[in-house]
Amino acid sequence: MTRRCMSQAAVTGSLDKPMLYCHREYMSTTKEERLQIRVDPSEKALLERAAAASHLNMSAFVVQAAASKAEEVLAERSSIRLSADAASAFTEALERPAQVNDRLAKALRRKRKFSWLD
Repeated sequence: MTRRCMSQAAVTGSLDKPMLYCHREYMSTTKEERLQIRVDPSEKALLERAAAASHLNMSAFVVQAAASKAEEVLAERSSIRLSADAASAFTEALERPAQVNDRLAKALRRKRKFSWLD
């Protein structure tokens, strides 16, 4: 995440109001989708404390945490865990040359109903 910060004086040209202005690169897109959730008071308090500790507003913190967990869950589903015996059998199958039977050979000779976009 890239963050550029400058004083309010640099933004408005006024030295009377020294505020910090931060621009985050990822916030340049318009967010149109809405997500509503219900939480109990203790969960809300926990999220508020964590958001404050992260220097984020509640919405940004919850979206960031949920997206991180979503990526983790999906990454687990894209990997295959095998026992030692299963891994060995899988490796052998990959290293063994494929055998083309008559049915596959016939299918490969048929004219395709589609064309690849090259």
